[in-house]
Amino acid sequence: MSHSKERKEKICLNCGAAVYGRYCHVCGQENLEPKESFWHLVTHFVYDIVHFDGKFFSTLKYLLFWPGHLSHEYLRGRRMSYLHPIKMYVFTSAFFFLIFFTFYKDLKIIQTNTTTTNGNVEEVLKELRRNKSVYEKMLLNVLLPKKQLNEVKQKLVLIDSDIAIIQRDSTKKNQLLSYEDGIPEISTSFSKKGYKSLKEYDSVQASLAPDKRDGKIRRFLEERDIKRKEKYGNNHTAYWDSLKEDFTHHFPQLLFTSLPLFALLLQLLYRRRKQFFYMNHAIFTIHLYCATFIIILLRLWTTSLFHWFHSEIPYFLRLVFTFAILLYWYKAFRNFYQQKRGKTILKFIILMFLSMFLMIFLFGVFLFFSAITI
Repeated sequence: MSHSKERKEKICLNCGAAVYGRYCHVCGQENLEPKESFWHLVTHFVYDIVHFDGKFFSTLKYLLFWPGHLSHEYLRGRRMSYLHPIKMYVFTSAFFFLIFFTFYKDLKIIQTNTTTTNGNVEEVLKELRRNKSVYEKMLLNVLLPKKQLNEVKQKLVLIDSDIAIIQRDSTKKNQLLSYEDGIPEISTSFSKKGYKSLKEYDSVQASLAPDKRDGKIRRFLEERDIKRKEKYGNNHTAYWDSLKEDFTHHFPQLLFTSLPLFALLLQLLYRRRKQFFYMNHAIFTIHLYCATFIIILLRLWTTSLFHWFHSEIPYFLRLVFTFAILLYWYKAFRNFYQQKRGKTILKFIILMFLSMFLMIFLFGVFLFFSAITI
C-alpha cells in the first residue's frame, strides 16, 4: 500500500469505475491523488526496494533451509509472503551467471598454435612476448584450478625457452617448443565435396537434374559450410574457439530450456499423484534450480577464498558441496511429494539417469545450432 494521500473522489482515474475503498475492484489501481511530490516518489521507490529485499531474503531463508517448503506453500495457495518463483529464478539465475562468467572468463588456456611461425623474427618474438603476457595474467586468476595452473607455468617455461632460442639463432623460428602441443585439426565440415564458393555450389546444382539436386536441409548445411570456410579458412583452432565461445554464452538458455522438460520428467514419475499438476512440478523445479545455483555460488566463493591464499580447495570440501546438492534435492523431494524414504530414493535415482540423458540431448542440440550459426 502506498503512503500517498487518498482521493476524496470515488471514481477510478484509470478505468472510470466506481471505487469502494482504497482500491478499484475492476483494475486494481489505488485511488490516490495524481500529484506527487519529489519526496513521495523517493520514499515510494525506497519502500519498494526494501519490500522486495525483505521478501527475497525471507524467501531465501526458506528456500535454503527448508527444502520443498516454498513449493508446498505455493501448492497450498500461500503466496503473498514469498517472492514469486519466476522472479526468484530470474534474479538468482542472472546473478549466478554474472558471477560464474566473471570468475571463469580467464580460465581458457589460450592456444598459441593459432599463430603461425611463418613471419619474420621480429613478428615471432612479438607474438611470443604477447603470449607470455597473456599467460602471466592468467597466473593472477585466483580461481585457476591447480592442474591448469601447472599447464600455464609449463607453457611459460616453453615460451621463455623459445625466446632465448630465437635470440641465439633466428633460423630456428620454425622449431619452437611452445607451438607443438596445439589442438588437433578435427574436420569442421558438413560437406564431403568441398565447394569453394556459393557461386560454384549454385553452378553445380544448376547443372544437375531437378531430382538430383540437394534438398532444403542439405542445401542449408552446404551453404553454412561454405560460409564457414570463407570466414575461418583452414584455421580449425579459430573455428573451435568461436564454437566454444558461442556455446558457452548459450548455456543460460540451455538451462532455461531444460526447466520445463525436467518438470515433464517429474510429471511422468509422479503421474499417480493426482493432486500434483504439471505447474506444481514446474514450480518445484524452479525452486530446485534456484537453490542449486546458490549452492554452486557458495562453492565458487569458497574456492576463490582458498586461491586467494594460494591454496587449493581441499578434496573433502568439494565432496561436501556435492553431497549438499544431492542431500538438498533428496530432502526437497521427500518434503514436497511426501513419499516414503525408499520410494523417494528410487525415484530420485531414476530421475538422475533421465536428467543425464536429457542434458546430453540438449547439449547436442545447442552445440549443433552453435555450429551452424557461427
